[in-house]
Amino acid sequence: MKQRHSLLFRLLPIAFIAGLMVMQADAQTVNVKMRINTSTCLDTLGPSGLVLVCGESVSGTTPSITWDNATGIIAVNKGGDYWEATFQATPGDVIKYKFVTYFSADNPTFHWTGWEGPINAGVPSGNNRLITVGSSDTTLDLQYYNGWENTVDQFWRPFEVKPDTVAIYFRVNMGGADFNPASNVVDVRGGLPLGNDNPWSVIKVLSREANSVNGGSFWSGVAYLPKSSITPGSTQQAYKFVIQPDTWESSANRTIVFSGKNDTTILWKYFNNFPPSGPKVTADVLFTVRTDALEKSNLFNRALGDKIAVTGAKGWPPNNFNPLTDFDTTASMLKMTYDPDVKEWSKVESFTKFPNEVITYKYYIAWDGSRVDSTSPNFIKGLALSDGWEEPGVTGGADRKYTYTDQLQQSIPGDFGSPAQFFNSLHWKGAITSPIKVTFNINMGPAADVTQNPGTLFKPGIDTAYIQFDGSLAVITQGKTMWGTDNRLMLTDIDGDGIYSATWEMNAPTLYQFCYRVVYTSTSGEIWNGSGSAILGRRYYQYVHPVKVTADSAVWPSTYSLAEMPWMLDSLTIEDPPNLDQVSAVGGDGSAIPEAYGLQQNYPNPFNPSTVITYTVPHNVHVTLAVYNVLGQKVATLADLQQIPGTHSVVWNAAASYLSSGMYVVQMRAGSFTQVRKMLLTK
Repeated sequence: MKQRHSLLFRLLPIAFIAGLMVMQADAQTVNVKMRINTSTCLDTLGPSGLVLVCGESVSGTTPSITWDNATGIIAVNKGGDYWEATFQATPGDVIKYKFVTYFSADNPTFHWTGWEGPINAGVPSGNNRLITVGSSDTTLDLQYYNGWENTVDQFWRPFEVKPDTVAIYFRVNMGGADFNPASNVVDVRGGLPLGNDNPWSVIKVLSREANSVNGGSFWSGVAYLPKSSITPGSTQQAYKFVIQPDTWESSANRTIVFSGKNDTTILWKYFNNFPPSGPKVTADVLFTVRTDALEKSNLFNRALGDKIAVTGAKGWPPNNFNPLTDFDTTASMLKMTYDPDVKEWSKVESFTKFPNEVITYKYYIAWDGSRVDSTSPNFIKGLALSDGWEEPGVTGGADRKYTYTDQLQQSIPGDFGSPAQFFNSLHWKGAITSPIKVTFNINMGPAADVTQNPGTLFKPGIDTAYIQFDGSLAVITQGKTMWGTDNRLMLTDIDGDGIYSATWEMNAPTLYQFCYRVVYTSTSGEIWNGSGSAILGRRYYQYVHPVKVTADSAVWPSTYSLAEMPWMLDSLTIEDPPNLDQVSAVGGDGSAIPEAYGLQQNYPNPFNPSTVITYTVPHNVHVTLAVYNVLGQKVATLADLQQIPGTHSVVWNAAASYLSSGMYVVQMRAGSFTQVRKMLLTK
């Protein structure tokens, strides 16, 4: 291989080079275009780097090609890994050449100072590439940079070329990830068309490029897709890289849009978009979590042997993990200890990571075996030991994430501004200690609309719709299973307005948080909305709002109507929970039967986009609660039902009605009683 003579070379403006080519061209020259792919460079070369064509010509080229990298022909990046170099040559000329890669003029890629490895051109060429210039303008077939030390053919591919399929070459740099490449494997996962939806499946298990930069930080692999399944310009592929068994990238989903039906390479990515940086920092990280709401709901009792751990921060447990037999011995379960003085569980764990690296984790409950023994006084009906996985409301059920810093002592921030986090994001005041009727309201109109539902349409009056609880601990307090179909509530539309409702009379104690999906029947089977296992918004999250918050508790209404939710295919709404740290009396104590009708001032006010409206009724009566704008036009009906005596609350979510900022009026009618309150929406 020819050696370069200088680390520095002249970078001529592209416009000047093009003009020079025109001036020197004559009838005896032709244009030669080379297309180059650098996905096989073993370093972190990107579109802002430099690719040169260096070599020798019998008759000379314009611009001139030499083995001196100071006069190499500069290639232009065409997007991602693709480059083009164009020059003029004489027909019949024999040109030997190689590709050279740089980050900048004096900074070559690490392997062989940027020069590619040996090439088999089919004829003796000194391990170089070779072309014989034809009699007309020529565009050569795509050539892949040889980043390896072994010899490859001039027009080799890092994958098999198949006539009826498209090859998609994935690459990821794991240099910034905290994992052991000797014992862990990296794969790429996604939905259709390469993988499967709900949940995503493995598209390709990647292989480590052992000779790549930083001791082998690149992993790569190729997947094949039938050409018949591609519609150029519209077929898309969403994907993420995953450290097996289940450490997913915490960054947003990656997406490929197939512009054609040709083999393609996807420009390499850093895992989690996090490049390696040094030096790594060894620090103690403090995790703290509270379980008060679960204890008050009879779902957790440390005195009986219930335990809790952080998991995911140093790997996830295996698929066959059994909390009864494996909890204490599984290294990825970082066992926590309880401090009765501060009423929280804690764990200090040492990490060695790059600053800004993301720690992905969840909390996990290992219940004592007596909790699932129907003969034990500790038995919890509906509970399964596999329910121990946290489904935190602050992430929509997705993994929690913490960004590592350069500090030697670090603490995970608490939920809702509190010092500690809460299991499932259930605030320590979030247990409801008196019976409550909760009404769910779903607008099924979008499910019946072909413009909003690309799948099997919902047929009003024919199909049956249900609330399907999904990861909600509240259902276990009612003796139902967390994930089973026994926890469904059937939705009905009595007045035919497309708003389907279901009311659940819940025993105390229970919890103020509900997470669920919507299921409806059809001739093609059950149709579920929401999808994914690590995607924010795969289920609805809604909360009961309290009547009153004191320093040490919250008072809850006897009936509560959750804000109306529109049916959506995915990216389901995640409500903000009520602020249980802000002490505020919105109404009475909620426990006694009120002596008079009353409509309380909404809270908060001003608000954006949701506010709680509380009212009292002393007798069984039909109640209507409606919202009007300043022109007197009704913009929302919040209640229209027979109401039992007590204090009741409803949430108005103004975002669902696409309303502008301004003053609105809420009016309560109950028999001959009428009262109004002004509300200010600010955006």
